[in-house]
Amino acid sequence: ITDIVVLVISAVDGVMAQTKECIKEIKKTDAPVIIAMTKIDMPEASPEKVKGQLVELELTPEEYGGQVALFPVSGKTGQGIDALLESIFLHAEIMELTDSKDEPLEAVVVESLLDKSRGPVATLIIKKGQIKLGDVIFAQNIPCKVKAMSIPLALPSSAVEVLGFESVPLVGTPVGSNQVISTSTVDPTRLSKTKTDGSPRLPIVIKADVQGTLEALLGSLSDDVFLLASGVGTITDNDINMASSAHGEVFAYNVSVPRFIKNLADNEKVPIFESKIIYEILENIQKQVLLMLDPTIEETNVGEAKIIAEFKIDKVRIAGIEVTKGLLTKGDLIHLKRDDIIIKDSKIEGIRQAKDSVDTAKAGHQFGITFRPYIDFKINDVIIAYKV
Repeated sequence: ITDIVVLVISAVDGVMAQTKECIKEIKKTDAPVIIAMTKIDMPEASPEKVKGQLVELELTPEEYGGQVALFPVSGKTGQGIDALLESIFLHAEIMELTDSKDEPLEAVVVESLLDKSRGPVATLIIKKGQIKLGDVIFAQNIPCKVKAMSIPLALPSSAVEVLGFESVPLVGTPVGSNQVISTSTVDPTRLSKTKTDGSPRLPIVIKADVQGTLEALLGSLSDDVFLLASGVGTITDNDINMASSAHGEVFAYNVSVPRFIKNLADNEKVPIFESKIIYEILENIQKQVLLMLDPTIEETNVGEAKIIAEFKIDKVRIAGIEVTKGLLTKGDLIHLKRDDIIIKDSKIEGIRQAKDSVDTAKAGHQFGITFRPYIDFKINDVIIAYKV
């Protein structure tokens, strides 16, 4: 659906992990790419480093002999903005992109979610035609009488948030003025507990905040995963019960987990892995797959601590610990044990001793530590740091 891609990269942070994922998707399209390198006015900006990273990712800027237009810009000073806009307009002219507001409606769902108060919400990109309040439209076979819009009138190239769908449409679903009956294209073998060679799959439930993220997660799963259920919104008791019956796990991206759900998961011994970073969810799924396929993979415990207190600094919940064995190091993988049962896995994000940040925590001393992804710890929980 994209005519021109404008990829925004910070001249300070450079190419991040999620930027690399975007670049992978961009390469699947034939759309021309323009790089907007932001924060160029900041003292710590490193434009040459960013250009080098782009060359490594095969998005070579024009000044290095490539085909990618790159514009250093600053939202603060306005530097480079005019040149960026001129390039976009030039590409549009060359591609003969024209207004088509009087043609029949053609749009596509680029994001969707189930809002607690507003119901199904979809963000659409208009390719042709227009949408206004009161229109009846269809996302394939899902009808919508437009009850509310983020803008009064959506014309070609507009992005508009629309309320009124009877259910949440999938990202990528075409939207028009006529109903289209779609059929499922799900591969039934993908829903089997075992692969065709008889080896097992890891049973999981995945929940995400919006449909686009959910589909990105589902599209990245390996064939070693047996998908019990997936959906948009918070984890439900049905998700926990389903995972419990299959001895599976629940993975939650950027959704809240109610206290009663956490208690139910603890009682049913269902691990819940929460994160706001996609690759952390995928990394943890892959780790559990590897442990399932090769139980002989050995973990070496390097340290152990008991949580004896909790406190907050700048609204961040910190576990006060006493190290009882070995050494805990920033970045260590950890198991959180409660009543001798491992209930969560995470990683040590930071260690504090008094007011100082330190890299290690030695036995016989007390420290404060934070976890990433966040885990809902309790006093008397035990932390086991390990290496694989």
